[in-house]
Amino acid sequence: MDYDINYIEASYNPEELHEIFRKEFIRFRKENNLTQDLFSKYAGVSRVKIARIEAGLYSPSVKSLLEILGPIGYTIKIEKVKEKRMK
Repeated sequence: MDYDINYIEASYNPEELHEIFRKEFIRFRKENNLTQDLFSKYAGVSRVKIARIEAGLYSPSVKSLLEILGPIGYTIKIEKVKEKRMK
């Protein structure tokens, strides 16, 4: 059997995934009733860093994300991306 043929069919390009991440990051903060300032204090990073992530000007590394989310009791996980919705 040839398992690697068509194993991954990309539904999103990296730019689209970055935009999804950015929106989810903002949604996460707001759902937890955190201002950028309060989030930055709990996470131990500058408010500017949080603002730059939300504006799409800074793409945090996995390590940075773990450092930001860990102090407030969250982590990250790898999951399959859902298919694009047809408009």
